Amino acid sequence: MSWFEIKAKSDSAEIWLYGEIGKDFFGDGVTAKEFMVELNAIKAPKIDLHINSPGGAVFEGAAIYNAVKRHPAKVTTYIDGIAASIASVIALAGDRVIAAANSMFMLHNPSGVCMGRSEDMRKTADILDKVCGTMIGAYSEKSGKGEAEIRALLDAETWMDAGEALAAGFVDEVGGEMDMAACARFVPAMEKMGFRNIPQAIKTEKILPTAREVERLLRGAGFNSKQAKTLLAKGYSGELRDGEVAEVVPTAPAPPREVEPPTRAERVMEMLLQAERLAPSH
Repeated sequence: MSWFEIKAKSDSAEIWLYGEIGKDFFGDGVTAKEFMVELNAIKAPKIDLHINSPGGAVFEGAAIYNAVKRHPAKVTTYIDGIAASIASVIALAGDRVIAAANSMFMLHNPSGVCMGRSEDMRKTADILDKVCGTMIGAYSEKSGKGEAEIRALLDAETWMDAGEALAAGFVDEVGGEMDMAACARFVPAMEKMGFRNIPQAIKTEKILPTAREVERLLRGAGFNSKQAKTLLAKGYSGELRDGEVAEVVPTAPAPPREVEPPTRAERVMEMLLQAERLAPSH
């Protein structure tokens, strides 16, 4: 899942940082450059930053953290699901950090990939040590913990629930519960990143399709782009009658006559059930 969006108003702005930090192989994720372009355009005195991210590119994340810290607005960070790796550092950029009751906060040592000669390896190790130092500074500034204590947490790849993060000083407040199904989508990415201690509760969480995936399914069933978006926004409202979706009948050719064609309700029933859960709430 990858989603980055900023909604700015005259008196406040909302930022959703949902997904990996930095672009992945498929071009998903958010870079520091695109984040800062939109962030710097915000003139509102208040920003709510919502995070659900497994982390990603450490340098991109460090740049995002610094950009948020420098912004003159009062920033409240909301950990809506996972704030792991460099995303946990970004979460601390807020003046106040509020974690959903069932959210997770994770900190570990930075890692990277290097190809080249032995001196290249040594240089990369030195850079990672410097990055680790800046991360320790951010964690210490927020929590008041000493360097040795933070290093021990990083070495252990420490996962904390909201209550533990609050007790440790990384979070200022625990809020209500959020739907954690989207967090399960990060498990493959986190495993590729080498996370060793992914909580079993996240691994076993049911993975729901993203809104983008449901839209693809609807279009594959014969609906055009506008019709698919209409259905996704509407969701499933209970008993579905043919008349309720007459305005968005799919444009695909009818199936062969020897095959019993499904009714309109049967064609979209399952997809609309998914759409209701995934329709944006903001």
